[in-house]
Amino acid sequence: MAGSASHLVSCIMATRDRRAFIPEALRCFSRQNYPESELIVVDDGREPVADLCEGVPRVRYVRLHRPAATGTKLNIGIERARGEILQKLDDDDYYHPDFLKLAVSRLPSRISMRTLVAWDCFLILTAGEKRLRHSGHGWNAGGTFCFYRKLWEHKPFRDVAKNEDYWFVYDHHPRIRRVCAAEHYILVRHGGNTWQFRSGERVDSYFQSLPLYPKSLDAVVPPDDLAFYRSLQS
Repeated sequence: MAGSASHLVSCIMATRDRRAFIPEALRCFSRQNYPESELIVVDDGREPVADLCEGVPRVRYVRLHRPAATGTKLNIGIERARGEILQKLDDDDYYHPDFLKLAVSRLPSRISMRTLVAWDCFLILTAGEKRLRHSGHGWNAGGTFCFYRKLWEHKPFRDVAKNEDYWFVYDHHPRIRRVCAAEHYILVRHGGNTWQFRSGERVDSYFQSLPLYPKSLDAVVPPDDLAFYRSLQS
């Protein structure tokens, strides 16, 4: 995206009762090599994470006092966002330091109401497994969606608890620019995930059937993160 450094990117993170993941999620955001960014954390959990967000540069915390659907929380965060570019970040996944810069670079230079950037492939870390797996190609990973505010203004996320990413694509039929950079995004399966296949097939069983990735975890994530992700592997 030409001149992308001048565009503020608003990252939106919906969270609920994942306190153990939030410090790592904040580290993933804070180390991004795209400085013109902000993160809006929208939290409706029983145990608020305001104290973890307090004092973290460029992070704003929104507390909801009653449960809300994931799609609703994303919309609330976007309503408070200041950026023309919106980036969806999941609270339990890993993002490489160059993730945001790469996502924004794939947007067209002119503001588009039709374009959506999404990862075509990614790595998978499943709790209890010692090795990473590779997703294969052809995905539109919901935790990687990057798009102009104009797209969301045309039709916000549906007020649904699950599959809000699927419905966002269904409602817009966008031009999807897929990114093949698997090491920039690790989807973490930890037993408390909300995302499930609409077909009813078990997500974890499917992912565990995928090929192992040739690199180890410590060859993919920074040293400061290894203890956290190794604890999930064990």
